[in-house]
Amino acid sequence: MKEKSSKKRTGIIVGILLAVLIIPGILLIGLLSALFIPEKEKITQTEQYETYLGESGKYKENYVGYNDIFPDSLEKVSRVEDFVYYYYNPFDANYFGYLVCEYSADEFDKEVARLNSLESESYNGVYGIEEFPYEVCAVYADEVYGVMYALADREEKEIIYVSLEFCNYFTDIDYKEMMDEKYLPVGFDAMPGNETRKAFDRK
Repeated sequence: MKEKSSKKRTGIIVGILLAVLIIPGILLIGLLSALFIPEKEKITQTEQYETYLGESGKYKENYVGYNDIFPDSLEKVSRVEDFVYYYYNPFDANYFGYLVCEYSADEFDKEVARLNSLESESYNGVYGIEEFPYEVCAVYADEVYGVMYALADREEKEIIYVSLEFCNYFTDIDYKEMMDEKYLPVGFDAMPGNETRKAFDRK
């Protein structure tokens, strides 16, 4: 009986010791994972557009402010040529949105008028921007947090919407890999090591 009791006591002690050692280890691994594994979410299905970029969508408001450049819905769009929205957070949140829409002639004119009615900001020099390759309909440009804009291709009756928002003067998202470069502003550079970030580092 004494031997059984001793074995039982030893088993209990070993169990407690293992719990004391293993549980904190598991908790530590979970904490480190939460801290060092980047959060990310990529949306490419137009069926999910309103959930993320609709009037009260998950990403309707970020660093630059309320996103009234991107349409609240795609109801009046004839065809979506390209769409991606990407949220990436290694340590600080980064947002990238890219939407190319074809409209009927009437709806195209209405959307251009809506965008032109927005209060656009001066963009020259923000992250090196010199000009845009297409007609600019609306722009929000922030020297800290990035740019958001809409361009009109009148020949194709297309409107191109782009959002690049980040902090710390550069983005962790390789936007050149995710969109057609012909829609990027001339001179724009928000990648790590860009001139705006270098100027901040020299201060």
